[in-house]
Amino acid sequence: MSEYKYRHSWPKENLYADCYAHQVQSFRYHWHRDSFELNILLYGRQHFFQGNDIYELEENDVILVNPNVGHASYSDPEGTIAFVLHFSSSALKQFMNKSSTLSINDCLSNAKTRNDPAYQKVRMYAAQTMYYLSRPGQFSDYLAKASLEMLIGTLCTMFDAEAVPSSLEADPETQKAIDTVISYLEKNCTKKITLEEIAALTGYNRTYISTLFHQTVGIKFYDYVIRLRLQKAIHDLVTTDRSLTDIALYNGFSDLKSFNTRFRDMLKILPSEYRARTRMSSISQNYYEIVAIPADDPLIEKKLKEYMAL
Repeated sequence: MSEYKYRHSWPKENLYADCYAHQVQSFRYHWHRDSFELNILLYGRQHFFQGNDIYELEENDVILVNPNVGHASYSDPEGTIAFVLHFSSSALKQFMNKSSTLSINDCLSNAKTRNDPAYQKVRMYAAQTMYYLSRPGQFSDYLAKASLEMLIGTLCTMFDAEAVPSSLEADPETQKAIDTVISYLEKNCTKKITLEEIAALTGYNRTYISTLFHQTVGIKFYDYVIRLRLQKAIHDLVTTDRSLTDIALYNGFSDLKSFNTRFRDMLKILPSEYRARTRMSSISQNYYEIVAIPADDPLIEKKLKEYMAL
C-alpha cells in the first residue's frame, strides 16, 4: 500500500476507513465486495461509470458507490485529481436484520446540487477523516473515527438509504467455499468455465453453488466472470498494442463481436473508442496501482481546509 493511502480500523465497531487523493488516470474497472466508495472530485473533470450509468463530474462533485457495484472513471483533461474514501459496509449491519443490507442510492451531486448543505457536510466530514488519519497525534484516531461516523450518519439520514434484501450471514464453511470460487475465477476467468466445474471444486451441486454465489456475492456467477474478463481486457487495451480480436480471444470472449457487445453494454463505448481515448503516457507502470498524492501536498491540503472551513 502506498504510504500516502491512509487507513485505520476500529474492530469492535466493524469499522474501517481507507482514503487517499490521486490523479485520475486510465479506466480501472473494479468493485468492492464489502465497502462503500465515496469519490469527491477535487480538480478537473471526471467521466464516472457506475453500474450501467455514466456521469460527468466537475470540481467538488460527490458520488457514492454502493458495495459490489462495478465502477470506473477516466479524466478529462489530464491533471484531474480525486479524493477517494472507502468505509466498511459491515459497520452498518447492527442497524439491519440478517436478511438485509443497506443501499444509499442518490448521493450524486451536479451543478444544481453540489453546494447543497448535504454535500457540503459530506465533503467536510470526509476531509476531516483524511486530515486526522494523515496527521498522527494524541487524539487523531478519536477525531478520525468521530468524523467518519458523522460522515456515515450524514449519508444515512440526508440521502435515500434503504434496506435491500441480501443473503443470510454466510457461515465460515460457506464463506470459505465462495472465497475458493472467487480465487479460482480470478486465476482462470479467461478460460472456459462451467458451473459443473465450480460445483466439483466446492463439493456442492451446480444449482446450489449458483444460488449460493448469487446470494453471497450479490451478482450472478456468469455476470461475475464477464466482469473479470472485461477488467483484464481493458488492461490489455491500454497497455499493449495487440489487435482487438487477439484481446477478445485471449481474455475468454468467443469472438470480437461478443467482446464489442459486452464492452458496449457495460461501458457504453466500443473497445476501439476507449483505446483511442487512452494515452499510453498516462498509464502507470503497474496498471492496477493507484499513485496516491500526500495529504500535505499544497493542492490537496488547500482542498481539505476549504472543505473543513464550514
